[in-house]
Amino acid sequence: MEGLRSGDRFIVSAKSVVSSQDYQTLTLLYLPIIGKEAFVLYCAMTSLLDRQRLTSSEYFHSDLESVLNQPVQQIEKARQRLEASGLLETYYLEDQFVYELIAPFSPSQFVNDGVMGEYLIHAVTKERFKKLINVFKTKNPSHKGYLRLTKSFDEIFSSIHSDSQNMESDLISAKTSGGIRANHDHFEWRLLEESLPEELATLCNLKKTKSQITNLAYVYGIPEIEMAVLVQNTYDEIAGVLDTVRLASAVRNQFNLEKVSKEDSDFNVAGPNTEIDSAAKANPDQIQYFKNISPAALLMELEGDANVITADLRIAERLINEVHLDKGVTNVLLAHIHHLKKGDMPTYVYFEKIARSWKRNQVTSVEVALDYLKHLKSQYQKNQNKPVESKGKKEKPDVQVDWLDAYYDSIE
Repeated sequence: MEGLRSGDRFIVSAKSVVSSQDYQTLTLLYLPIIGKEAFVLYCAMTSLLDRQRLTSSEYFHSDLESVLNQPVQQIEKARQRLEASGLLETYYLEDQFVYELIAPFSPSQFVNDGVMGEYLIHAVTKERFKKLINVFKTKNPSHKGYLRLTKSFDEIFSSIHSDSQNMESDLISAKTSGGIRANHDHFEWRLLEESLPEELATLCNLKKTKSQITNLAYVYGIPEIEMAVLVQNTYDEIAGVLDTVRLASAVRNQFNLEKVSKEDSDFNVAGPNTEIDSAAKANPDQIQYFKNISPAALLMELEGDANVITADLRIAERLINEVHLDKGVTNVLLAHIHHLKKGDMPTYVYFEKIARSWKRNQVTSVEVALDYLKHLKSQYQKNQNKPVESKGKKEKPDVQVDWLDAYYDSIE
């Protein structure tokens, strides 16, 4: 679909009312990451909700332009930052958008997420991060030495017998941010669990951190057993939780030390042609290559050695975490830009703009990504071969319209 237009209609919905605690979390923890434009957009959408039905009337985006005093292009960018942060789900059909607001993480979830907490440190510095976190710390009275008197339900209420199943949908529920999402098809989670001491696996409550662990393992090409060691080393015995911020740092340090040798890759085949063969249907091996190789192994093959810097892998990490780009599509984009820039990798901002352009054009799989590049190349060649209309002016045969470069210039 094309970019957002002022005349596009939208409604806002939510599963629960945003509480004062949620606003405090949004202000102190999310705001430094998502920026003031995204924060104000979230607040404006919340204000449009009918508090009883948790849905809004239908509006035009021009209404938001007036309220926020911003052009629709800036509103779209702010909306995408909310989506990437897990605060908004967007649905589209026939020029109408449905925006579903998601309640933010609790402070505990935010800090222990392993990704959001680290981005907050990067945004405000470690010292200010500690100050912000202190605002949310609680001090519960110790129960040591006390006799627990709390009654259970069946001690007070007698049992009843009923065959009815009173299940109702569409009720108010506390749907909180699902955080970042990425697909992980090849990480053997069970192997990681079995590689940990049984007691530690229980204490870590691994299910809560599964997404962060598998995402880090995928991006940096860390095998299951090695990841289990890193999990064990970053378990906080005093707090009784897995410190996912330390885990993320440990994974990157491990990568810097070992540079993830090609033999450790979980898909070791000949690398892609330097110039990507975009005829996806004619090259199933290439499709499987991009679907299965880790970004670390891919970049090593593109560079021709093990000298891959962590900053380039952080780009892949952020494309998956923030843009929610499919992992295989991320690999295609890395290989494509590596070829386009002749190995000189640009900044994350450059990748982000192209990735969001791909997302808008529904590039959601390796097959589609390769076909999309084929389309771009075809358009480029068509424009290169198009005859120049002189219209009486002096013809300039040496000048050619570089359509592909123009495309990337428009993104930059």
